Amino acid sequence: MKVLIAEDEPISNLWLKNTLTRWGYEVISTRNGYEAWEVLKRIDPPGVVILDWEMPKMKGTEVCEKIREDPRISDRTYIILITGRDLSEDIELGFKAGADDYLKKPFDNQRLKAKLETARRTLEL
Repeated sequence: MKVLIAEDEPISNLWLKNTLTRWGYEVISTRNGYEAWEVLKRIDPPGVVILDWEMPKMKGTEVCEKIREDPRISDRTYIILITGRDLSEDIELGFKAGADDYLKKPFDNQRLKAKLETARRTLEL
């Protein structure tokens, strides 16, 4: 399965890319929401998009909204927001923007693996 990562923090971006690659995913890595959106417009949409909430140029929630407005991408893409935000209002905003799931930073391998497995099963339906 193809996964697009949009994470502006270099160490987190590299960790996600290396971890997902090791698990057998085809990974496309970007450094901000704008880059992620540009990639999404050009390629066959990945099954999963992992978006950091707070990024320069375009926030993760803005990318969510753009994905959900584009029928070519929306129906075939599972979106996971990663965030340090923990308030229920923030989580609600993420879901309203179009996220399917979220991970609170810092997160561990097992939780990430479980979220990706949920994404895979959902997309297979």
